[in-house]
Amino acid sequence: MDHSELKVLDPPVAELASACLSPRPVETIPHSVYESAAAHVRRQLRNDPPRVALVCGKGLQGVSEQLEGDIHEIPFSAIPGFVSSTVVTSSTGRLVFGEVSGLPVVCIVGRCHYYEGYSMKHITFPIRVLSLVGVRTLIVTSAVSGIAADLDLGDIVVVRDHISLPTLAGLNPLIGPNYAQLGPRLPSMYNAYTFALRKLAFMVFLGDEELHRKKGVRMREAVYCYATGPSSETRAECAALRALGAEVVGTSTVPEVIVAHHAGLDVLCLGLVTSVVAHGAEPSAEDAARAAMAATPQPRPRVTAVDDDILARKNSVKKGGQRPVDLNLLIQRIVARL
Repeated sequence: MDHSELKVLDPPVAELASACLSPRPVETIPHSVYESAAAHVRRQLRNDPPRVALVCGKGLQGVSEQLEGDIHEIPFSAIPGFVSSTVVTSSTGRLVFGEVSGLPVVCIVGRCHYYEGYSMKHITFPIRVLSLVGVRTLIVTSAVSGIAADLDLGDIVVVRDHISLPTLAGLNPLIGPNYAQLGPRLPSMYNAYTFALRKLAFMVFLGDEELHRKKGVRMREAVYCYATGPSSETRAECAALRALGAEVVGTSTVPEVIVAHHAGLDVLCLGLVTSVVAHGAEPSAEDAARAAMAATPQPRPRVTAVDDDILARKNSVKKGGQRPVDLNLLIQRIVARL
């Protein structure tokens, strides 16, 4: 063999070996960028820094509209590093500062989702920044789909744990360089949802006659499954998720919770069930074909006012429309007890 050929091949081989040994490229935001954004927010504050941050899910921004004290807003577009949601909503992304029962809070209105094309680092950027500003407690709200058989439209769920399919598959907002100023390199997520806050939520709910005794209001703990979206889950996927122990599923919340827990924040997550999946057996195409070929009578298809993969249970739609108001009231009373 002519060894001169090896010399020709050596440079490309060396470059390939170097590339294989290098860390894979990941989205990285330097710590200085977080600090710069936090400093910008601090300069805009008129009063004490907020101690509580509330992430307002879609249709659940009522708390931000009922803040007390000196209320002021900062649009995401005015804060370095913040990105704006592309989801069509009635309001633009912004931070709303004010008070609840004298406690300084900030509401995150118009959260961004991974399915919009942003990186995990970008959609969790506001949580990072607010933790540096002084927030110590995060309350997250979101609209969820109920996949457990006993959940109904309008039910309020207190998330006790989660199953994150993206995280298990390698999509985690903590991937990349770790800055010790923000949190530990290998954080435990075993108790990501603060027990004391979950207990407080139920104490407020059960002890408040207006909430607890209002007709049809139900609240229970549930395991949240995070899927990236934007497409919803198939029948088979819902069955698989139920087998794993998931009770509700959504396309937000978990990335923010991971980052908040990494930063040492106490976390409470409240979900509002806005849809429930059907649990009936899927019709057999083969049976239908055989019946058609044999000219035997076939059952008439069920007609519903919603998609065939969603089951609108009797009397649920009407009461479900009132629940955002109930949930916002619950949040206000929880914050008042902090």
